[in-house]
Amino acid sequence: MSASSLGVRHLLAAIAMFAAHYAGGAVQAQETLSMGYFDLPPHVIQVEDGVPKGAAISYFNEYIAPHLGVPVIWDTEATPPTRLMDQLRKGEKDAMIFLGKTEERTKYYHYPDPYLIIPETFLFKNEHSIDEITKVSDLHGLTVGFLVGGRIPEQLRDDRIEYDLIAGKRLFERNVEKLLLGRIDAIYAPLSTALVEIIDKMDVRDQVKLVPIEFLELVQIYTVFSKETVREGIVEKYNKALKAAMGERQYLDYIDVYKSTSGAN
Repeated sequence: MSASSLGVRHLLAAIAMFAAHYAGGAVQAQETLSMGYFDLPPHVIQVEDGVPKGAAISYFNEYIAPHLGVPVIWDTEATPPTRLMDQLRKGEKDAMIFLGKTEERTKYYHYPDPYLIIPETFLFKNEHSIDEITKVSDLHGLTVGFLVGGRIPEQLRDDRIEYDLIAGKRLFERNVEKLLLGRIDAIYAPLSTALVEIIDKMDVRDQVKLVPIEFLELVQIYTVFSKETVREGIVEKYNKALKAAMGERQYLDYIDVYKSTSGAN
């Protein structure tokens, strides 16, 4: 084979490699993330004309998205959390804006850094005798309202606590209604910010009390990504974007700002 023909072959190979690299870059630049959510005031409060609203939605759009560099397509309606998690597991959706962490879930979802860290609580009627929760035995004998598919920490998985689990829409409102009617003794509220929002909307704050769970670590909330459809590189991009966003404004502070400026409360 002549040197000239060998040179042509090398040139063609180089062109092919360049074309493949360029095509890959074009695909990456056009990549989008389909993002789901479920009703959870004040983090997700409503959908108007197919556009979701709420503190978590607005914070993502205003502070995280500008640093992410990947377009996000929001669902046009809320999806119950158990169905949404199943969609991510199957690769039918790329991400969801709000979820706690369990070992089982890490099999299916990429977990980046958390954007919200808050104490876990129980909600009781004011007249209930429990005013502090320092050990799990304080909860023995209670019927506790919570959500189907929700994260229950190992320390709270006790046969002497009965969990009344519900699914569907208006999850927090329905549990508060059951509490006030005496159908359950308490509500497990790892997301105290969401429950306080519901209590205020229902105008029942003077009838209930939040009691922190002193023996549990703080709960951490994440945007999670499907391992079926999302590469690790996107998760790394998200972490960098989140760090930049938190440097501008912490999400926990943003919740109050959002409520005071949006009328969400």
